[in-house]
Amino acid sequence: MANVDTLDLWTKWMGAVQATALPGGLGNGQQFSAGSTTLNIDLGNADPTIVNYYIHGLGDVVPANSPSYTAGGGLLSSYAVFLDSINLGALPNPNLTSQLNLATTALNTAQTAFNNTMTQAIQQYTNFKAVGSAPFPAFSTWVVQSYPGYVTANNQLIGAANNLDTLMVKLYGPGYSVLQQARTKVGINGAQSLIGQNAFNMAITSGSIAPPGSQPVVIGGTTPPPASSLVSSLAPSYSLQAFATKYAEWQANSVAGQTSAGATISITSSTATYNLDESGWGASTDVSLFGDFFNFSASGSASGQKTSIDTTSSDFSLTVKFTGFGSFIISPGTWWDSGALVATYHNQLNPGSADFFGEDGALARYATQVVVGFEPTVILQMKSSDYSNVKSSWEAQTTASIGIGPFRIGSISGSANGTKQDIQWDDASASVTIGPVSTSVPVLLGVVSQQLGA
Repeated sequence: MANVDTLDLWTKWMGAVQATALPGGLGNGQQFSAGSTTLNIDLGNADPTIVNYYIHGLGDVVPANSPSYTAGGGLLSSYAVFLDSINLGALPNPNLTSQLNLATTALNTAQTAFNNTMTQAIQQYTNFKAVGSAPFPAFSTWVVQSYPGYVTANNQLIGAANNLDTLMVKLYGPGYSVLQQARTKVGINGAQSLIGQNAFNMAITSGSIAPPGSQPVVIGGTTPPPASSLVSSLAPSYSLQAFATKYAEWQANSVAGQTSAGATISITSSTATYNLDESGWGASTDVSLFGDFFNFSASGSASGQKTSIDTTSSDFSLTVKFTGFGSFIISPGTWWDSGALVATYHNQLNPGSADFFGEDGALARYATQVVVGFEPTVILQMKSSDYSNVKSSWEAQTTASIGIGPFRIGSISGSANGTKQDIQWDDASASVTIGPVSTSVPVLLGVVSQQLGA
């Protein structure tokens, strides 16, 4: 069998997804990354706080410098460091030096004390859950009632920060007030607050479901844990526009058996070669994150084996039909201030600051849209000799997991909604069909990000 040109296949698939999801193309400074492993995102859960958990997992990401989507860092944490790195330029006032030194020392002491108290409180909360019975109170409720030292340390930190802020306004002028307001929005009493909901955070439910991007999962995902094993908390706010309405349509399509109502994406041997610059990526882009396009894994094995298919044959085609498909705008909460401070101060940083805005910078880009598919049906056609070899290896008793592009059927480590029993072989047409696997969990197919600091 012929060797598969993995990168060529991935880029063709990526181009087809992008053209279907974004027919108007990309805007200035935008980049498109395709999902290269099946990432389930439970955006249709009946519990809105579980939905919030997944929205946060999609939004609070600085995508890596790669056309293969993966998280390169956290958006809020990188933004907070950026705010601390802005150089406003001090106004001459030497008499403030000693007061600033004392206030800075007091703030550092209060911060250390708070960090220690936070660590201890979280450990005590973990111990409490280990010996108690569900349902458990949210951490924000428990810590106020059972660990008052946390509230005391938090208040002391606020006082020390306010004292330093007053002096810093005298030193740097009104610009410092604007900057400090931004810091407050992203701080422990703003977006990162764990003890009270506010305008900059949102309620989430997590604890047993892995966040998007953390691990590959199969079509439909694994069976969700019972509600009693989940934990309520708070996280920085993000929003996903218009998804709920579309999801209801997709569910109706599924019930009606309209399994290709969302979109149909195909690539063949004659599909034009796709250049990564069409997705906003340059020559130095990291393409190593793309794995083998066709592969299978044996039971008990941690590594997969490449499946070779002659993709130059006129008999080759890959078609994926979706019950639901769409692109949705995702955006940070009001703590982000529409990125205005990034636009204003990206070239006004302290000497020795981190690289925020290079291609691999800590704040190089942020997600603005997500491309989502629902209930995919994967149809792979090939020449007869390839079909015979593929069927033999994929049907083998030891084969536990099969990968076609970003889609995976079966599981190496556990049960899944999709199994080898969901595969239909057609010897007459030398084709294999996988799915549709009935599920309530959409799949992340790609992410559009906006470059920052330009």
